[in-house]
Amino acid sequence: MDVLEKGAPAPAITLQAENGETLKLGEHQAPVVIVFFHPVVFASRHVVGYLRRLPQIAPNVPVWLISTATPEETKIYTQDYLEDFPIVQNGCQALKAFGGRFVPATYLFHEGKVEIAFTGFHRLALNTLGRRAAELSGGKPKDLVTDTDNKGEYELAEHAPCQG
Repeated sequence: MDVLEKGAPAPAITLQAENGETLKLGEHQAPVVIVFFHPVVFASRHVVGYLRRLPQIAPNVPVWLISTATPEETKIYTQDYLEDFPIVQNGCQALKAFGGRFVPATYLFHEGKVEIAFTGFHRLALNTLGRRAAELSGGKPKDLVTDTDNKGEYELAEHAPCQG
């Protein structure tokens, strides 16, 4: 599966977003979603696209996007599309701290531990994440990916283009 197991502690890393926000993941107790992505990986695009809906159902659960692409590739994809989300550049080091190799890799952390973790685009996992995040934040649980989205069930993750 190539992700941290449910109940595992969050890695003790500090994430610095390009908007200046900082997240000390190992110390963070409130719910937070972390997504490792690469803009040319279709499964990454789908996961990030559907997670754009999360603030509507779980407004107090931030989504942090960690790019394994170059800053130039990331900006082309994120400009005017993901400006409301903290975006971490040069995410290969963080991915290694998670023991990961594939993107997308999506996590829901709560009370410093993994609640949900999966790689690739997985409709059921995304919907479970959305519902759980809403429950944790007092939001209204509902699916992130609906039948009207005309989207399949699963797309494979791909190796992150990290060196070393």
